[in-house]
Amino acid sequence: MTPQQEHTQQDLESQTEFHQMLREKLREAVRYTLIQVLEAEVEAHIGAASYERTAKRRDYRNGNYERNLVTGVGEIKELVVPRTRNGFKTQVFEQYQRRQADLDEAICKMFVSGGSTVQVGQIVEKLTQTKPSPSTVSRVFHGLEDEFGGWKKRSLAKEYLYIFADGTYFSVIYDKAGHKMPILAVIGITVEGQREVLAFRVGERENQMAWEDVMDDLKQRGVEKVGLWITDGNQATINAVEQKFPESARQRCVKHKMDNILGYIPKKQQEQVKPELKAIFYQPNRHKADQEVAAFAEKYSPIYPTAIECLNRDLEACLTFYHFPKEHWKTIRTTNVIERMFLEVKRRSKKMGAAFRNENSCLLMFYAVIRGINFRRIPIPTKI
Repeated sequence: MTPQQEHTQQDLESQTEFHQMLREKLREAVRYTLIQVLEAEVEAHIGAASYERTAKRRDYRNGNYERNLVTGVGEIKELVVPRTRNGFKTQVFEQYQRRQADLDEAICKMFVSGGSTVQVGQIVEKLTQTKPSPSTVSRVFHGLEDEFGGWKKRSLAKEYLYIFADGTYFSVIYDKAGHKMPILAVIGITVEGQREVLAFRVGERENQMAWEDVMDDLKQRGVEKVGLWITDGNQATINAVEQKFPESARQRCVKHKMDNILGYIPKKQQEQVKPELKAIFYQPNRHKADQEVAAFAEKYSPIYPTAIECLNRDLEACLTFYHFPKEHWKTIRTTNVIERMFLEVKRRSKKMGAAFRNENSCLLMFYAVIRGINFRRIPIPTKI
């Protein structure tokens, strides 16, 4: 029996909205397929996979560049194209533009209906004008999933200066209905100052066991020491850090803390109070910060006692960053590092108007985005 489709005003206000949502999903399908085909094409040209040592190698990779491509489902921006030292030139875009309608239809069918290796092989052949080998078809068909599987099991450094932990939500289909699926993620900064996404997985932010599972995974992959954990005020996360990394210091995100405090102050008065509150966390040293705390509390205790109670709760954790190198204060006093990553994932996935088909498709999209993010290093002082 064909399942009934339920259309609510909230989920689907018009046919126009539906078609826009569908085009977003199909653009991502075309983007992913083209990226995989480009990788397969350049690998075949070189005669070796990335980092593979072989006497049969004919060329070497030389970074990549980005270009936009107009397709039948809209423009795809920032498409990453690999380069080689000897100037390899892809045939993919010329063939795509020549047979755009056929390829759009084939790629869309492949993703919407589940696809098959036969369909993938046909698409690759149309794009590259050569019959792909079984290994190439397998790479395009399973490439991202296999790569993600290896990424989740990779070894990590023994020590990280800082680790940021937070969670976000994506919409996923469960039992034919869209629901919010929580994802927990951690970003680390190595002793060399390099930022990297260490792990992400499905898990509820308010569940301490879920956070402990994340931290157990880090330990199993080699993490032994963390100088400082940066989190929001979620007690489940805090408890997990104290349980699994009791020797680590903890920094409470000051941005979230300020929002909490201002929540106890009437909106009309917040503009006046906020600069004085913010000054506590932007002093040249801890001693000056303590003086600002005392002055702020003395001034506002009679007027906003509940706000001052909120300030004093977990205050020590909010000021921990003052004990670390001053060059790092801007980075470590908030969870902005990880929140910007969440925003980038949602921006690049174009905030699709419909839920992901399942958890795996959501996690693969998350991984597909973060693998292309270039994180900047932070400066490391001579003595830390």
